[in-house]
Amino acid sequence: MYVVSVINYKGGVGKTTMTANIGAELANRGLKVLLIDLDPQASLTFSFYEPDDWRDRLRDGRTVKRWYDGLRGNDPAATLGELVVTPGPANAQLKGTGRLDLIASHLQLVDIDLALARGVADGDEYDAELFRVRGSLDQGLHDPALDPYDLVLIDCPPNFNVVTQSAIIASDHLLIPARADYLSTLGIDYLHGNVRELVDRYNADSRRFAKIRRHHKVAPGIAGVVFTMIQLMAQRPIAAQQGYMDQVSALGVPVFPTALRENVTLFATNTPRGVPVVLRDRVTAPAVREELRQITTEFLANLQPVGAGA
Repeated sequence: MYVVSVINYKGGVGKTTMTANIGAELANRGLKVLLIDLDPQASLTFSFYEPDDWRDRLRDGRTVKRWYDGLRGNDPAATLGELVVTPGPANAQLKGTGRLDLIASHLQLVDIDLALARGVADGDEYDAELFRVRGSLDQGLHDPALDPYDLVLIDCPPNFNVVTQSAIIASDHLLIPARADYLSTLGIDYLHGNVRELVDRYNADSRRFAKIRRHHKVAPGIAGVVFTMIQLMAQRPIAAQQGYMDQVSALGVPVFPTALRENVTLFATNTPRGVPVVLRDRVTAPAVREELRQITTEFLANLQPVGAGA
């Protein structure tokens, strides 16, 4: 099972759009995919469920907040497998044996992050407790109920808080959606550096605090940067955006060959009727759907170990 976190410090870069559509396209190709929404804005969750449906069916006991509550010992611990839901409209569009499931977010997840931070904020046990919290999601994903999944995609909040750090530690790879502008590309360099620092610290702490001697070394790779909201002229990115794309390539970070063009409807609203663009036969911009499918192909290729066959 691959675990991939979709992350960028800057919001509004198409992070949720990429998570929903890559997950849906992989499920349509026959994979069993689990999406986890860690963003308190819950945009990924509301891409598949109407707010009223979320409130009536999920809010009180079927969101990832319940699992994080268990880390603080305030409520009986839930396993991640208990929180999985299956969005009906999206799965009805799948061909073959694939499946697309979700662990929903909660609007109060931001409070969980603050509570977790306070829980590790003083005393001699600071480092040990922080290590435990950072590694909690990795441990939670070992739930046997999740074994059938081929891939877990985690939609992270646009920050580097404790919840985000737990997603990074749990990940095999990171996918970074970005706009081709100054703030988005500047954040990629900072993110890359902070991830290295976090991973080095966690691996050092594992030698001090891990209760299991065979505790594995954490080493998430960068699946790549995928540029979104690109403006095209003569089927090429406009010069200003191409310059920022070249700057990111110069950092030595993998960049997807395919970029996702600007589309106001795609990025401005939640997914209509819970069905991502890649699963819809009738769309107003078929070129965008095809770009999403090609990005998914490139995403799969970038997960393969160097030197592995296609």
